[in-house]
Amino acid sequence: MSARERRTLLFLLGYLTFSAVYVGVVIAPVLTPIASEFDISTGTAGLVVAAYGAPGILVALLAGPYSDRFGRKRFLVAGSVVMGVFTVLAAFATSFGLLVALRMVAGVGSSVIYPNSNAMLGDNFPYRERGRAISTVIGMNTMASIVGVPLAGIVAEATSWRVSLVIVGVLSIVAAMLLHRFLRPAQVAINESRVRELYRRILTNRSALGAIASSLLGSLYWFTWATYIVVFFQHTFGLAEGLASTFALTQGLGVLVGSQLGGRIGARIGHRPVVAGSVLLSGALLLLQTNLTPPLLATALLNLALSAVIGARFASNTTLLTEQVPEARGTLLALSAAVTSASMVAAAAIGGVLIDGYGFWALGVFCMGAALLAAIVVTVFVREEPLDLEIAPAA
Repeated sequence: MSARERRTLLFLLGYLTFSAVYVGVVIAPVLTPIASEFDISTGTAGLVVAAYGAPGILVALLAGPYSDRFGRKRFLVAGSVVMGVFTVLAAFATSFGLLVALRMVAGVGSSVIYPNSNAMLGDNFPYRERGRAISTVIGMNTMASIVGVPLAGIVAEATSWRVSLVIVGVLSIVAAMLLHRFLRPAQVAINESRVRELYRRILTNRSALGAIASSLLGSLYWFTWATYIVVFFQHTFGLAEGLASTFALTQGLGVLVGSQLGGRIGARIGHRPVVAGSVLLSGALLLLQTNLTPPLLATALLNLALSAVIGARFASNTTLLTEQVPEARGTLLALSAAVTSASMVAAAAIGGVLIDGYGFWALGVFCMGAALLAAIVVTVFVREEPLDLEIAPAA
């Protein structure tokens, strides 16, 4: 693959994942108006987030091996179409139950996007360069949190949460059109092994299982916080929806900075120590933020810091996953995506119960516990090859 083709690939995957992230985060700043319109609690409204993540638990598991056998492109295009169309339809939901159902179908589309995007990066960039490539794509999709969260909140406050959903749905449909037109066909017959054999290679690999378990715990911590961050600023400081969404953009800014540093630092010292250290430190910062609750400006700065630290984990963790079982890369990343979807569902439900029953201090304690376990698992069980070992990209 030429340098120009690689730049095109990074742009296309960056825009695609920007759309996918935006579809996911658009709900966070509009939970309160959704709860108000359908006369439910904020914690119950969080089930919309859980519904979006739920299909990925099964769909990614089924699609992953076929991605390894037949290539990535068809899954990326089809996933983006489904995600976009059903997000637009969700904007016209007449009941909370229908909203949950439509978000669930949109989640079917998104569930095949992340593993195939990361697998495509793994196919085309050697391990030493992969962290920087993944950081670049993460930087592009993180703009969805920086721009999307406050914009969704401001648009919802000025018009309706339904308009916010239409906007992100259209962006996803445009992404599908660009992919269909400009993404070169994915490799065919990357791996001819049967589905059972691909999963056997992963499930008998101690390091791969450790990497997936650490990802599950890290995602559980992050999604529990990310789902309710706007609600945190609203309830804790009495802010209006648009203003709370604006303060919450510190999350996206932090992740943007941290992800760029994480991939590059990991390329120098190894990605495993970056994963372990970043999740542990960010969990401690979140515990401090939710239990001591400093003044508004100090809390925003603290949230910026914890988001930057956890952002470093995103790039390094994905890079680490892509090299655990290279011959079954798509299958492993699909399995990781499935457990991430499970963590998204659990996070929305657990976070809602903790907030409704105890408050944000309990959410902080829970997140710290999950972060600590994630750091222990990746340190003890996950291996990493020396960074000076060059691994050629797939043909």
